[in-house]
Amino acid sequence: MCALDRESTKKTKMTPPKLWVSPLAGLLLLSAITAHAGPITFTFTGSVTADAINGCGVVVNCGAVTGSYTFDSAAADLNPSFNAGLYAAAGITFSIDATPFFSSPDGSINVANFAAVDQYGVLATGTASNLSIAVFSFLLTDPTAAAFNSDALPLNASALTPMLPGAFQLNAADDTFQLLGTIDNISSVSTSPVPEPGTFWLTVAFVAAILLRIYVPAPR
Repeated sequence: MCALDRESTKKTKMTPPKLWVSPLAGLLLLSAITAHAGPITFTFTGSVTADAINGCGVVVNCGAVTGSYTFDSAAADLNPSFNAGLYAAAGITFSIDATPFFSSPDGSINVANFAAVDQYGVLATGTASNLSIAVFSFLLTDPTAAAFNSDALPLNASALTPMLPGAFQLNAADDTFQLLGTIDNISSVSTSPVPEPGTFWLTVAFVAAILLRIYVPAPR
């Protein structure tokens, strides 16, 4: 083979696009595995401070409050306003002294990033243990307007810590009870499905093998 033919063969074997396409595909594969949306559960604690109707000990006891609600980390903002967000919530629970008292299959989360105040609230309509239809709501407020810098949905409860304590209400539609109280703590529990460690590292090894195959010349 003449020198010209050998040079032409070398040029034919050069495929620069593969040097970029394959690594890019590997990185996209990693991104698809490691970054995705999923459900997040917030739990809260507090206490009943007053029962405005019937008095404590009649329908309910004024005691320690625990509860939870779940939302999707990629939930859409249903409010077109630029400084007030509205997001879907689900699985709202409310217990007093560890006894379930109220639950609702769905509700909403409101996030306000106003010039003078930041607010975060949860609202849900459900059923109480005495079978009354009731409305549950709680509100956290930051009068310094420093808690949020947008109306985006907070994905970690630590973002709400500066707004504590907050206040809640649980009102029965038939007026059998009207509970008032405080929310003293909120914590987050991520329930997002994440790749198993074995799967993740196998993927890393797979991508590394692709990179090595591309950039390390094969023995002749």
